[in-house]
Amino acid sequence: MVRRFLLILVGVLLVVGAGLVIAFYQFMSGDGVRLALERQGTSWLGQPVRIGAASARIFPRPGLTLHDVRAGDPVRLMLSDLQISTGLKPLWSRRIVDAEVAVSNSHIDLPLAFTLPEPASAGPTQGAGVQLESIRTISLRNITSASRGREITISADASLSQGNLSLQRLTAASGATTLDARGNIRLAPRLDADVQVSAAHVDVDDLIALADAFAPRTPRRGPTTAALLPGRIVARVTAETARASGVDVRQFVSTLVAQGNRITLSPVSFQLFGGTYRGVLDIDSDVSALRATVRTQINDLDVAQLAAFGGSADTITGRLSGSGTFNGKGATLADAIAAATGEGQATIAAGSLKRLGLVRTVVLFFGRPAPDAGASTDTFDRIDARFAVVNQVVAASALSLHSADVDLVGQGTLTIPTKAMDGHVDLSLSEALSAQAGTDLARYTREGNRIVLPAVIGGTLTSPRVTIDAGAAAKRGLRNEVQRRLKDILGTIVPAPPD
Repeated sequence: MVRRFLLILVGVLLVVGAGLVIAFYQFMSGDGVRLALERQGTSWLGQPVRIGAASARIFPRPGLTLHDVRAGDPVRLMLSDLQISTGLKPLWSRRIVDAEVAVSNSHIDLPLAFTLPEPASAGPTQGAGVQLESIRTISLRNITSASRGREITISADASLSQGNLSLQRLTAASGATTLDARGNIRLAPRLDADVQVSAAHVDVDDLIALADAFAPRTPRRGPTTAALLPGRIVARVTAETARASGVDVRQFVSTLVAQGNRITLSPVSFQLFGGTYRGVLDIDSDVSALRATVRTQINDLDVAQLAAFGGSADTITGRLSGSGTFNGKGATLADAIAAATGEGQATIAAGSLKRLGLVRTVVLFFGRPAPDAGASTDTFDRIDARFAVVNQVVAASALSLHSADVDLVGQGTLTIPTKAMDGHVDLSLSEALSAQAGTDLARYTREGNRIVLPAVIGGTLTSPRVTIDAGAAAKRGLRNEVQRRLKDILGTIVPAPPD
């Protein structure tokens, strides 16, 4: 009898329990919970929240699935599919602990017109609201975010605990750049991200534009915002290949720091044109323009490759090293670099000038060889220059060339858009070549044992020309001859002292 009573009691409890489960499920899947969630979301965000559909599950964990969630007026947050599950026991204390969240096929327009509530630290529940304490898994799939004219699509696996978001994996794609990242993001008291980023290929201009578009802006100064701190993103970026201002490079490594309106790549290093680049790129952007400061150090670049990239192939060879600091302003990084001004120095070692014909020009000036002689190639040991860049004109204030046959000192300019050259230099022939020039003019233009001639460099990088300034050479020759004769006259008037 007792056994039968217990079986009946268990059966009744199972029926009642099943009824409660079915009733709970129907309530959670109906319009009642959807409308309740809309009211709660609107109160939470201070902006209208609309939910297209809501359904619930009990096993294996209590959870909700929401479809077509829209927030804001106008709508700036659109979640196509959102799934949330959490432990049942903490919910009775109005706490979300060890939850699981999955979001897919969604779109977010930044900046949002509302502030997302900050996650609460673990601890006793205070107040009547629901506290978000920890999320065991966060799964994001195909989430597109737009900000300041840029779009990025991400997928990620993460977790949240005590205000710290841990990224196990994140992929982000925008334009020609696809990034893989991992790291930690602190959400309070400010957004503070420290991530490691790797990629097969990076478009540096695109990377900077993304950082500028999505980095938290510096709050405007005012009585209510003076104490606020801008968010900060630190990303250590490595890529096998990259493209920066139209140049393809290899082994790109940099630490990117984005905070407020400022973005810094320091240091940034990569390989290009057979050599290496190391420097700092500092960018400050506002609503009107982007300001960039570039500090560069290049070593052992192949000048022939550099000239070919600049559209002046087969003009010069050698290895280039140098440094400089430049500042520019423009709508994009490429525009800022194109408008850059600054100063630097450069050295080209162990090369040749294939079209200028310095030695041949000098020899022809003295009448040899025949005018129809073939073009010459001038090899040099070293070219040194100190230069300034203003309005896309490179002005070399101190230019020198040393070679076995001729030395050159002077100054000149190169106009970058047209590649036009304009220079005034002195050519000093070696003692060997000076000894072969046995004309009166050669005698007049000697300084010591070497012939020195003023010359003008013109034309373009692809079609350069050098001409001897005959008028200046004649004046210099007359001056030298007058000085020589005065010396002879003074030598006869004032005899040398006896030994």
